[in-house]
Amino acid sequence: METKNIGFYSSMVEQGTGEAVVIATGDSTVLGKMSKLTRGSEGDEITGLHREVNRFILFVVLATLTGIIVLWVTWGAWLNNSHHGFIRFGQNVVNTVGLIVAFLPMGLPSAVTLVLTIVAKQMYQQRVLVKSLQIVETFNSVSVIATDKTGTLTQNKMAVTHLLWDTQCVYNVPMPQPKIEPTRTFFQRIRRLSSDALKIARRFSNGATRLARKLSSNSHPDESECVPLVDNNCEVSENLNIASEVRIQAFRDLLIGAALCNNASKQIVKDIEFGQEKVETTSKVKLVGDAADTALYHLCADQCSVDIVRVRSVNPRLKVLPFNSANKFMISANQLEASDSSVVEKDRFVLITMKGAPDMVMQRCSTYKANNDEILPLDTEVKNALAIRQEKLGKNGYRVIALCQQKLPRQQYDSMMEKYKDSQQSSTPSEAEDLSGFPSNDYCFIGLFSLLDPPRPEVPAAVLRAREAHIRIAMVTGDHPTTAKAIAKQVNILTADIADTNGVDTFKVEKSKDGKTVLNLYRNDELIQKYEPDGKNKNNSLLQNTKQITNRKLTYDNEHESQRNPWYKRIGLSILNRFSETQSEIDPTEKMAYIPYAVVVSGAEINYMDSFMWDWVLSHQELVFARTSPEQKLRIVSEFQRRAEVVAVTGDGTNDAPALKCANLGIAMQSGTEVAKEAGDMILLDNNFASIIKAIETGRLLSDNLKKVAIYLLPAGSWSQIWPVFFTYWFGMPLALPAFYATIFCMLNDVFMSLAIVAEKAEGVIMTRPPSIRSKDHILNWKLLLHAYMFVGNIECFTGFFCFCFYWIDHGVPFDSFMFTYEKFGKNPLTPYSIEQLIQMTYISQSVYYCSLCLFQFFNYFATRTRYASIIEHNPFWGKGQNLYVFIAMILSVGIQLLVTKVQWFNEIFHTAAAPVIYVLPTLGFGILWLLIDELRKLMIRKFPNSFLAKIAW
Repeated sequence: METKNIGFYSSMVEQGTGEAVVIATGDSTVLGKMSKLTRGSEGDEITGLHREVNRFILFVVLATLTGIIVLWVTWGAWLNNSHHGFIRFGQNVVNTVGLIVAFLPMGLPSAVTLVLTIVAKQMYQQRVLVKSLQIVETFNSVSVIATDKTGTLTQNKMAVTHLLWDTQCVYNVPMPQPKIEPTRTFFQRIRRLSSDALKIARRFSNGATRLARKLSSNSHPDESECVPLVDNNCEVSENLNIASEVRIQAFRDLLIGAALCNNASKQIVKDIEFGQEKVETTSKVKLVGDAADTALYHLCADQCSVDIVRVRSVNPRLKVLPFNSANKFMISANQLEASDSSVVEKDRFVLITMKGAPDMVMQRCSTYKANNDEILPLDTEVKNALAIRQEKLGKNGYRVIALCQQKLPRQQYDSMMEKYKDSQQSSTPSEAEDLSGFPSNDYCFIGLFSLLDPPRPEVPAAVLRAREAHIRIAMVTGDHPTTAKAIAKQVNILTADIADTNGVDTFKVEKSKDGKTVLNLYRNDELIQKYEPDGKNKNNSLLQNTKQITNRKLTYDNEHESQRNPWYKRIGLSILNRFSETQSEIDPTEKMAYIPYAVVVSGAEINYMDSFMWDWVLSHQELVFARTSPEQKLRIVSEFQRRAEVVAVTGDGTNDAPALKCANLGIAMQSGTEVAKEAGDMILLDNNFASIIKAIETGRLLSDNLKKVAIYLLPAGSWSQIWPVFFTYWFGMPLALPAFYATIFCMLNDVFMSLAIVAEKAEGVIMTRPPSIRSKDHILNWKLLLHAYMFVGNIECFTGFFCFCFYWIDHGVPFDSFMFTYEKFGKNPLTPYSIEQLIQMTYISQSVYYCSLCLFQFFNYFATRTRYASIIEHNPFWGKGQNLYVFIAMILSVGIQLLVTKVQWFNEIFHTAAAPVIYVLPTLGFGILWLLIDELRKLMIRKFPNSFLAKIAW
């Protein structure tokens, strides 16, 4: 990127002829390597959500295999020998199928599909485009958001508020105010029209007078007056602080510099409009350029009546050095309009204008233009005065741009460019900085522009929500530290509780007496520690670190990996990758404890930071990085990840692609480059930071709802279905739940209810919980299994068997007449019923167990639809927690029960029977009891968040 004689892929040649040698194509080009990063995320990439579902399936498979082995060992080693004829081989096969159906979470695939569909709809409404919906689960783990300032935290609608020159002079740019037209009577309208007519007539009269004077005069104005800057024909106003009334040359030079050293221009562009149902593309004439250039353009054209098109046409551009993140300034050369048209081109003057960061521009100036148009030396005293003005503006959140210029004869300019061209063609490398032939110093400082980019109104509240969710926000911007600090305070990144009360930390790089580099650590501008960086860390400099991270991502190749590992190890690693994350390219360490202070770091000081300094800086709760480059942003992201942080980073430039790719979650801007959009995992269509916080809430809701689906499916879908089979084998009792009922329950009843769960709204406390730890917090963990099986599962299973036994005992079949009877059921001991009647009663008791499970699942839904909130404050009937889908699901579930138990065809083919309601009613009591127990558990967790119940809560 630092080579001086290479044209990059996609560069445009605007004019001229020449010869070039192609040295790289496609992915081998510089931008091709950046673009190659974006092809790491394919549609079949294993995401965190994939791994969570795979872990769930792995548990189900292992549990199913274990159950089948126990079933066949019990049957083959004991039951078939000791109680031959009780369960035959064919019945054992059917029971095995029923066991498999009981374990398989039939509702999980449908639930995952539906929840991702709901997430897609919510993301669209939040103006977020996610490339892979599975990546949304990563939001649940985000602990740090490294965000840009301009356009993300702010409105990206910069406006110039002040023009400053000399050491005290200032021009306040009038801001356009919306006019409210009062209601006028008919006579008032007539009077206003006549007044306007008189003003127009007076303007024409004055114009004619000036034209006559100009034609009768033989004198010519000086060269500076020939540059059409301001429309001085504006009507004289009582307010003397308007551009047409300013006759100071420094002010006029600021305007001409803003017009000429500016790449903003009006173009016909295609604008994409996102509607509710369709996307429309319209062609519009828009002002195209970066935020600062467009603000200066509006200053000239709107506030100061400058005809920019004519200014640029009569002062044509000769050459330009575009703004870049390294130099932080832009230089343009324009040939000035001559007062006499007969002057040949070589005798004209060239205006070289530099515009950029004040600290970069002022160090290249040797003089400045005073208020009286006198050129004075730019000594230390004046520099300090200018620095104080810049500091005051920065503290109020203004972005400051400096402007300086040189005037050279055209011959001198041409010879300077020829000399530069010859030096570029020579084989001798030059150690001087390359400014494309422009002079590097001896500029005349003209003045400053202060620009205001107000924060988005919704950002401060969004930042506070992120802080409540235990997510740190790190501002990473290219602006001056004082401006970045001021904006950070306005959007609550720096808060009164920490930054103002406790203090703001900084550090400066200085040289000790013996010439060693020393870092002085300050808190509220008071020295707290001196630290000497370890010289061994020089090898881990910013540039080398960036190259290593980028190269590891660029050079990773599956073919190379296959050469390093044997085939069996590759298969093992591939299988392991589907259940757990592979080792990161960045060596992680333990997560640090945070200190309640803020820190502001300048990009120039990042190169001197070693591991100790990174630990110190990144341990702060509030962070601002100013004057940073894209390479430094990548370094910041990687250092966060080394400290076990899950980082989401925003970016819009091509150079941001490595940082977007390196981050756990890359967030590109709609206004950014195509390379950045390809590298990111998601795109903010409105470039709004608040959309990120909404997406984090959606990611947490996704994780919560999937856990709720699991906690709903496991108690009845597996636990309460496997024990009837094992109890039949071990206790010699009639089968309480046959394979047909188990299949209907898993594939229909539970599926409808689980689909209703994924439509649940977020609980009020969802954004007050800390981010999940990816290596520890899984959808399926021991806490969830404990709650699903030991608590809900056992109570639900007991309820089903209670209703089952209640039916038998109420019909005169005592407990010992159907327990431990095996093949002698109905014979020893005898019952008052025949074998045919007992078989029919078995069908009815099985229907009772099946209906009891379905009914208890309704109460299980109401208990598991919230993890911490009470059912009263988060009820499905009204309010924020409203979910009317569940009542549709309950009606469908009841309909399925009536269908399979009441319809004669099912009774004859699948041996079902109608279940008497009286024997299912005990489920209501047990269900209400469980609901009260779970509500009490949630209350204890809310009241005592550090209690034992809170620690084992799912």
